[in-house]
Amino acid sequence: MATFICRVQFLDDTDPFNSTNFPEPTRPPLYTFREDIPLINQIAGVHRLLKAPHKVCNARLTS
Repeated sequence: MATFICRVQFLDDTDPFNSTNFPEPTRPPLYTFREDIPLINQIAGVHRLLKAPHKVCNARLTS
């Protein structure tokens, strides 16, 4: 099982001129991603760790 450890952080870009609603952490926490699990299945864990105010959605990126 290979892992990739990195710092994760959300960016509240709903109002770029207002940074008081959800202050971003000064030191983003570490999250360990597993290479044997698809990234889409790990996003919910990152969301819980950050306690991000944004909703997780299944939006598809189309080109």
